[in-house]
Amino acid sequence: MNTKDIVLIGLLAALLKSSQAVLSFLPNIEIVSLLILIFSIRLGAKRTIYITVLFSTLNIMIWGLSPATIGYFFVWSGYSVVCSICKRFLNKDINVAIFLGFFGLIFGALFALIYLPMGYPYVLTYWINGLTFDIIHTVSNFIIGLWAFNPVLNGFDRSMKMVYGKNIVDNKL
Repeated sequence: MNTKDIVLIGLLAALLKSSQAVLSFLPNIEIVSLLILIFSIRLGAKRTIYITVLFSTLNIMIWGLSPATIGYFFVWSGYSVVCSICKRFLNKDINVAIFLGFFGLIFGALFALIYLPMGYPYVLTYWINGLTFDIIHTVSNFIIGLWAFNPVLNGFDRSMKMVYGKNIVDNKL
C-alpha cells in the first residue's frame, strides 16, 4: 500500500462519515451503503475494509463505545466483502437497487446479532422493534440505487482516474 492509498482510505472514510452526518436527520435514509458498494466493486474488499474500519472508528469517537458502534465493524466490513464477491452482478442500476434494498431489509437483523450474548429473546425483540426502520431503509436504499448508482459510479471512476492516472475498473490499481 502506498501513500496515495493511505490518503485515499482516509478521505473515503471521511466521505462516509460526512455523508452519514448530512443525512442523519432522516431516519434510515443514507448513502453509506451505496458508497461502500461502489468502493468495494472498484477498490476491492481489502481497501474497502480499511475504509469501513476507519469509518467505524470515527463513529466510536463521535458516539462512544456501545454494542451498536461495535456492530459497525462487523456489518460494514462484511457488507464490503459481499459486495466485492457480487461485483459481477452489481453492474446495472436495477441489480444494485435490489441488492441495496435487500441489505436495507436485513440491516437491523445483522445488528441484532451483536446482542446474541444477551439471549435469543433480546435479539428477536431488538430486531422486531426496528422493523419499521428496516422497511424505510429498504425503500430508500432501493430508490437511491436506481437514482444515484450510475452518476456516483461515473464520478468515482473519473476521480480515481485523476488520482491514479488510469482507469480502476476491475480493481486494476
